[in-house]
Amino acid sequence: MTPGNDRLHSISSFFPAFNEEENIRHVIESALSVLPRIADEYEVLVVLYEGSTDRTRAIVEQFSRENPHVRLILQPIGERGYGVAMRMGYENARHEYVFYSDADRQFDLRELEKIFPLINHVDLVVGYRRSRQDPIVRIMVAKVYNIMMRIVFGLEQRDVDCAFKLCRKDIFDTISLNCRTGLSDTELLVKARLAGFEIIEVGVDHFPRIAGGGYFEIGKGKLLNIPKPRVVLDILREMGRLRREIAPSLARFREEQRRKLAARP
Repeated sequence: MTPGNDRLHSISSFFPAFNEEENIRHVIESALSVLPRIADEYEVLVVLYEGSTDRTRAIVEQFSRENPHVRLILQPIGERGYGVAMRMGYENARHEYVFYSDADRQFDLRELEKIFPLINHVDLVVGYRRSRQDPIVRIMVAKVYNIMMRIVFGLEQRDVDCAFKLCRKDIFDTISLNCRTGLSDTELLVKARLAGFEIIEVGVDHFPRIAGGGYFEIGKGKLLNIPKPRVVLDILREMGRLRREIAPSLARFREEQRRKLAARP
């Protein structure tokens, strides 16, 4: 996008999915409605875990046969993990900018029309849920998780794992994503920050899940949505690996911040 131009030249959007047959048609149709209004060239990618057992794949394949803007990316059954899906989405994106969201219909993709002009001034535009519409326990767990990300990685974003992010594709010439779990959102933000990329947060609406279900929690309903122990352990292990990987860069970044503060009159 150039100054004075209110459209992007090109944008890729991708949506990680697993057993989302009740949602995926609406998500694709919403993306196909919004993206032509903001970009000259666009594509819609669905990164589908190959272990899905419902009709999600058939629905996406039908869209891709009928519309050249839609592509199906299969996440191999031996490569499970939300972080793997995110990495595959960014790697397979062909265009200048990349937007990603979940396939669960908890976001209104029309909000992208309001926020996309910000990418002309920064490298990443990341959403935060103004009023998160999830079960109580899940919201409480998310608050603890965000506090941990601030303490361990120094992140300033209030809603680290909000699945509503727009970025420049070329930031991946500088950073790489290695996490296999949902820690991948943290990895993206912390590595982008340490590399000097500019990030801005914007509030977005959030809606209750009305179809399908979460696959990383024990229990369903308004109260019992506790992360599975295996999921928690996997994230804790990756937190340790990521912390060790970025430790030198984080130390330099914090030292630079201290020097800047000390130099202020």
